[in-house]
Amino acid sequence: MSDSPGATTTATSAYELIGGAPSVREAVDRLYTYLLADEQLREYFDGVDLPRLKGHMAMLLSHVLGGPATYPVEHLGSAHAGLGVSPAHYERVVQYAAGVLFELHVPMDIILQVGQVLASVQPLIVRPAAA
Repeated sequence: MSDSPGATTTATSAYELIGGAPSVREAVDRLYTYLLADEQLREYFDGVDLPRLKGHMAMLLSHVLGGPATYPVEHLGSAHAGLGVSPAHYERVVQYAAGVLFELHVPMDIILQVGQVLASVQPLIVRPAAA
């Protein structure tokens, strides 16, 4: 921070650093391009309202990055209930998400921040295999 005239005194969010809403939309569009092309993952999206799903993902990513959107993370469990998301499939999605952020030249510390959030919500999304 600087005391010079015109200097800002607020910290810049990761959301702002990566370019805000346009960058988030680009990241989400790229992510779903990869997910829908992946033979192991595409069946999760059969019959899904993709524009609505992308909107939710954009809100979630914006929330994680400190942007203006808020997202009720606790709803991730009910949103994914019944899908039977395996740990391996969840990890694939996480890898695609990190790859997309890397492609978009997002700083590594922000990619790691997103990865930490994705790791923290994994228990809400992944259901253990029945014994």
